[in-house]
Amino acid sequence: MAERLLLGIEGGATKTTGVLTDGSLRVLARHVSGPSNVYAVGEERAAGALFDILGHVLVPPGATRDTMVAGICVAGIRTEADRRVWRRILKEHCRFDVPAFFTHDAAAGLAAGSADATGILVVCGTGSLVYARRADGAERFVGGRGPLLGDEGSGFDIGHRALRAAVRSADGRGPKSLLERLIPERLRLEALDALVAWASPFAKDRVAGVAPIVFEAAQAGDAAACQIIEGAIEELARAVEVAMRGLWPSSESVPRVVLYGGVLRNQAAMRRALAEAIGRFAPGVPCALPEVEGAVGAARLARQARVSTPRAR
Repeated sequence: MAERLLLGIEGGATKTTGVLTDGSLRVLARHVSGPSNVYAVGEERAAGALFDILGHVLVPPGATRDTMVAGICVAGIRTEADRRVWRRILKEHCRFDVPAFFTHDAAAGLAAGSADATGILVVCGTGSLVYARRADGAERFVGGRGPLLGDEGSGFDIGHRALRAAVRSADGRGPKSLLERLIPERLRLEALDALVAWASPFAKDRVAGVAPIVFEAAQAGDAAACQIIEGAIEELARAVEVAMRGLWPSSESVPRVVLYGGVLRNQAAMRRALAEAIGRFAPGVPCALPEVEGAVGAARLARQARVSTPRAR
């Protein structure tokens, strides 16, 4: 019998990426579409993103249960009820009826940097999340509840704290900071007070986009910027420690920490500092970026799905 093709889909509230791979995870086709978190954008838009991907990754028209298996890893999939929604979407909206493994996008991120999909994932992009998975399938989540309830250490958190530091500097309510000048300058605003209109209405992605300015200010030695970044690292390291203690009896048992998300991918100094912070309570545990993207991690999970299915803890 011919080797099964693997369809890997990783999606969230911003975008959805799909890949078609062979059994060795070699990417044959790739496509990026819109958001697919049902709870963020609704079932119709989520189904549309998946339909778009299925059309562009060149899924063979005759794909059957014997020739293909899919890994659908989308934000918001946590329970059996969530999986039922996605089974219906695939069948009714997409006319796609092959074996499919459904789980959350964090599992795809971990699998992107872990061949057996075990260890700890640290997500630091627009938002933040720490996700841990043990070899027996037990899972643990820390954080990841959005900007109002958490997202500590994320790009949004860094940007938000920097904006507040800039206006406190301008008012004289806080220490003088380079951020007071650098933020409006980099955003091409006429003055700091133009931030009032810029920040309205609330836009999570826009605030997170201030994070690179904070790293620039920190490199110039700005104390406020350095303090914000150090605080972000402490928050992420603390979340890793909580997840670690919850699933492993000793730090020596943790196989790896996967560093994921745009902030960690683009800021090498922050990656090094976070790895050092984790090393203080988990000496010797490797910390690294994933070797493949999350959608390929989803394909990897599809390949493993027949022998291992994560369960909630």
